Amino acid sequence: MKINYHEGKSNVVADALSRKSVHSLCTTLFMLRFKEEVRKMGIHVIRKGEAMGDLTLEPELYDEFRGRQASDVKIQEWKGVLERGEPSRFKLHEDGSLRFKGRWCIPNDDELKKKIMNEAHNTPYSVHPGGDKLYKDLKKTF
Repeated sequence: MKINYHEGKSNVVADALSRKSVHSLCTTLFMLRFKEEVRKMGIHVIRKGEAMGDLTLEPELYDEFRGRQASDVKIQEWKGVLERGEPSRFKLHEDGSLRFKGRWCIPNDDELKKKIMNEAHNTPYSVHPGGDKLYKDLKKTF
């Protein structure tokens, strides 16, 4: 057996091979820790993709918003305008919800508004960024 020494810069192949296994191990360990942390916060991870870049957080409230939109008279009127093909600033989103300039249309329901504020303000995975910032963040979505 003969062992040849190659200086670090010229030994690119061996370096890449050794890093690949270390990277894979680190990713696996990170995923285990990550899953445990989100479990502690009461978040359920549903696997949709292979990479962490595929991860999105979506509150279960969106399902409730769609349901409440279906029973809201005013929102159904706006949907009717769209169905008749009349010009409107409202759009029907691919998930069936009504949106205004890309933002959710929320029925005028105090209970639902309190849930939105609670989700934005009190959940373990959200950080209260201050009154003005919280308002601006919520305005982007609702």
